[in-house]
Amino acid sequence: MGGDLKGLISAWRGRDLLSRMLEEFRGMLVDAEWMFTTVGDLLARRQKPEDVHDKFFAVDKSINASEKDIRRRIVEHLSLRGDADVPACLVMMSVVKDAERLGDYAKNIYEVACLYPGDPASSAIGREIEALRARDQALFAQVSKAFSEVDGSLAATIIAEAREIRDRCDDMIPRLFAEDLPSRDAVAWALLSRHYKRVAAHLANICTSVTGPVYELDHAAEVEACARKTYGAKP
Repeated sequence: MGGDLKGLISAWRGRDLLSRMLEEFRGMLVDAEWMFTTVGDLLARRQKPEDVHDKFFAVDKSINASEKDIRRRIVEHLSLRGDADVPACLVMMSVVKDAERLGDYAKNIYEVACLYPGDPASSAIGREIEALRARDQALFAQVSKAFSEVDGSLAATIIAEAREIRDRCDDMIPRLFAEDLPSRDAVAWALLSRHYKRVAAHLANICTSVTGPVYELDHAAEVEACARKTYGAKP
């Protein structure tokens, strides 16, 4: 699939409408990264929810609007051009949904930050959870680069790192059951570990568009299968 995607990007860069679509997708990733950075600041008490609320949800609406716009353009492209690269268009349909879901998970983390009164750095487990968030954070810019440049080697590295993050998030749940924690801490850490796992899964899925065929897309489903195998239930 990497070759198909590279061909699509090369062709679309020469066409104003389709080139703007690619730029809009990259903008979605930038916006999702800003949302994810912001919720990290909220959890660490570097910012207050009321100070970022309006912009935060405006950016989320922008991501949602971009997803709809890109999907509409893809449908028009497939309808009007007999030489359209269908597999590559399916890739774009998939990855814009991943970008939209990144915004949704940032909103979920925002809710935790608003409800949880503590400081993650105040406990050892909290610091481990924050380290997982930081690892997710570091992937955003790399994912944008791997997709834009159709860099299979970088994409493979990101997928491996995302898999490691997801494993660490899975490991956290049994530990939380084994620990004698205040209920608010336990709920916050469990939710955050689930959300960070899903963020890693969606970032990895965008990279899968660079490294594999269309039928291997949507590796977020792989996370659920792994959870069922490990715990007998969905994450």
